[in-house]
Amino acid sequence: MTYQRPQVKKRTASFPQSHHILEDILASGSMRWVLRWMTRRDAEGKCFFMRLCENYDNEAADFRTRAKWSIPNGLIDLGLWKAGLDRERMKEKLFHHLATVKALTLTAKSIGHYGLTIPQRYTAPLFTVWNITQACNLTCQHCYQSAARKPDPDELTTEEKLGLIDQMGDEFVPFVAFAGGEPLVAPDIWRVLEHCEKRGLHVTLATNGTLLTPEICQRLKAAGVKYIEVSLDSMNPSEHDAFRGQEGSWKRTVQGIRNAVATGVRTGMAVCFTRQTAHTVDDVVRFAIDLGCKTFAHFNFIPVGRGREIIDQDMTPGQRELLLRKLQRHLVEGKIGVVSTAPQFGRSCIVYGSEEGIFATGHAGRGPGKKTMVLSRYIGGCGSGRCYCSIQPNGAITPCVYIPGDEIGNIRRQSLAEIWNNPLFDTLQDRDDRGDHCGVCDYRAYCGGCRARALAYTDDIQAGDPGCVYNYHEWQELVQDQGELNGREAETPRAPVTSPAATAAASQFVHLVGSGAAAQAAKSGKLGAVSEAEVRELDDLGSRLKRMFPRA
Repeated sequence: MTYQRPQVKKRTASFPQSHHILEDILASGSMRWVLRWMTRRDAEGKCFFMRLCENYDNEAADFRTRAKWSIPNGLIDLGLWKAGLDRERMKEKLFHHLATVKALTLTAKSIGHYGLTIPQRYTAPLFTVWNITQACNLTCQHCYQSAARKPDPDELTTEEKLGLIDQMGDEFVPFVAFAGGEPLVAPDIWRVLEHCEKRGLHVTLATNGTLLTPEICQRLKAAGVKYIEVSLDSMNPSEHDAFRGQEGSWKRTVQGIRNAVATGVRTGMAVCFTRQTAHTVDDVVRFAIDLGCKTFAHFNFIPVGRGREIIDQDMTPGQRELLLRKLQRHLVEGKIGVVSTAPQFGRSCIVYGSEEGIFATGHAGRGPGKKTMVLSRYIGGCGSGRCYCSIQPNGAITPCVYIPGDEIGNIRRQSLAEIWNNPLFDTLQDRDDRGDHCGVCDYRAYCGGCRARALAYTDDIQAGDPGCVYNYHEWQELVQDQGELNGREAETPRAPVTSPAATAAASQFVHLVGSGAAAQAAKSGKLGAVSEAEVRELDDLGSRLKRMFPRA
């Protein structure tokens, strides 16, 4: 049976969307010409905008250079004064912060090329996640990469990796995150990090934490790594160890977090919640704060890689909505930075927050007030193949780390720029062409639904995200259709939801909607340990959903 994307009518209520005068300025044809001129690369690989930032109040510059840039510097000072912005802070955080300068350069170049679009299209990835090796020292149950103990034989050579870094530098790519496998087991990781620093890339590193000795952490700091993200699956050591496939890993991971924090490098805790652990989110966030982490990163469960084998542990849409609501509260509380790879987090900040509150601008960004809400309309939500891509160990480029098998190109055969401009990426740019409720949702500019979850569950990358409560009816229909398929088809279908365990997990959301249903599910133990307050919130959510989505 092939999944059919149904036609749906717009069913959400409208909400006030903030507007900024800068939007009108950037959308003008004359400004597009100016931006193209300012971002045209010169013989040294820089552009006017980068040189402008580089020479703003540059005390190390000689007299002639300072005189040459004195008028532009004066105009910048006037603009900062009129805007009420602190000159020294802007110099530190913007003009003399190379990653920010490159991000603004790439954004300006993209607006000049494509115009101001919602969501904003980019001429090169704003950031990349690079699975630098397939090798890992653990065997995690939910590993999207199906990492193994040894590297794959066809992984990129060191010289090929350095060449790719040069390409990213030439295309103004500002951010690269190294993952795996376990990046710290890659034998050439230090040479790669050194070259990233040389090319001005802002580097982050995602690790399981077991190898983060004090010496390794200091070496990462010296290599220019700006952010270390450590994965932890549970506050219960035995649960974490079982999930990671190695006894004692929890203890080493927590110590690794402490070692990273001690260096002063910004450190985050990354957690992928399941049906059994979703209720622990508040405790885990507090644990991250106690350890000294500056960021709490929620990773959306995607049934790919080894994650296909534990599909029955996926959260229901109702559980996910409640979890995102709690994360939004922690974000507003401000004790720790909160990010989520679930694109619905951007929508949650709008639904549960205020116009002057804190908003998520994407998987790794957030900020206060209406200006951030405006920004999130352009760069927020799922960035797969639009402002972000994944690099596989063998050089394959895929739209997302959670879509590891859909290769768009390979840097051994094409340049990064050629692959990024492949027409196959175009389908990911248009959120109006999404299936189910995602294509008509009022919040699609801020969310767009997770493309990896859509593909994993329906085999259609443009389908609605079955993890969202706004796709409630589509979720029911998918479960019903796939349930009929079970037992009739001998071959294992590509969409993992067709397994009996997946159908059982998916069906749970049906029982959460309606007065008293959540309480009944909680009492039966189907939701794990759920507090009475959470039960009331789930019931309230279910009642509101039924009012929002009456059957046509």
